This record gives sequence, structure tokens and C-alpha cells, in this order.
Amino acid sequence: MDYQIKELMKQGLSRNEIFEQLRKQSGNQMRLANKIATFEPGLSSRRTILLNRVLMTLCLLQACFGIWVIYTNVVPMDEEFGWQGIVATFILTIFYFVGLFRMSFTGYASFILLCITVAAGYVYFFNHFPVVSIVGVLLAVSGGVLSYSIKVRLFPHMGFMDVKKDENGMYIFE
Repeated sequence: MDYQIKELMKQGLSRNEIFEQLRKQSGNQMRLANKIATFEPGLSSRRTILLNRVLMTLCLLQACFGIWVIYTNVVPMDEEFGWQGIVATFILTIFYFVGLFRMSFTGYASFILLCITVAAGYVYFFNHFPVVSIVGVLLAVSGGVLSYSIKVRLFPHMGFMDVKKDENGMYIFE
């Protein structure tokens, strides 16, 4: 399927025309629409590449901060649970970092959801650790906003998690 999409794009067909041609061959139109909308993201300008590098740095900074918070606040209370949290954070950071490095749609969307979850966690513990919570929320919100802005630049045909649709339920590619 990817090869067909690539060949049709080389012929100069629009994303709508490609979708109409391949729709009858595909058993899952939503998956086809996702492939077409995320195929060959928009041209990466120097600014977008720089912003992506800043985002990857924020991802690593957020992970290091989270590991430090777990090590200083959770490990003294429950050592086994704290170390499991550190290992899980480390492993997830690798996956998010790879997704951001590849500049993939799912990498950005997943990182946005992580940032929302992390920010909610820091807000929840604000009464116990106010300074740590403020720094954590700032890191998470800045990472989420930056990830969303890069995702919108690279994948203009995609909504928050799926291909955009019009009022009639038709996919919007242009």
C-alpha cells in the first residue's frame, strides 16, 4: 500500500485523488486515510528541525526530572515501587524519544498525551511538593505545546489523533 501511495504521489495526484483510487482496494478506509495523511510529512524547514531538537531535549529533561522526583520522593517510602517507576520512566522515554526523532505522527500524539498525564500528576501533588509541581507542570505543558505545534506543521491533514473530516464525514486531505 505504501508503495502505491508513493508512486501515485510521484505522478502528481492529490491526496484526495489517491484516496478515491485506492478506496476500493482497501478494506479499511480509516487506515488508508491515515496512511495518506501521514505519508511524506510536510517539508521540514530548518526552524521545524530546530524545534524538534528542542522538543527532544525537553523530553530528556522531563524524564530526568521525573526520575529525580521518583528517586527523592518515592524510593525512600517504597524502594521496590520507586525503582520500578524509574525503570518504567526510562523505558518509556526511549520510546517517546525515538518517535520524536523519527518525526512520526504517533510519536508526537503519544508525547502530547504523556505531557497531559504528567501535568495532571504534578497538579495532583501540588499540596505536598509545590515547587517540584510547578517545575514539572511547566516542563510538561511546554513539551505538550511544542509537540502539538510541530505536529500541526508536519501533518496539517491530521486532527488531534485522526484524519480531519468535514461536516459530511468525508476526509479532508487538502
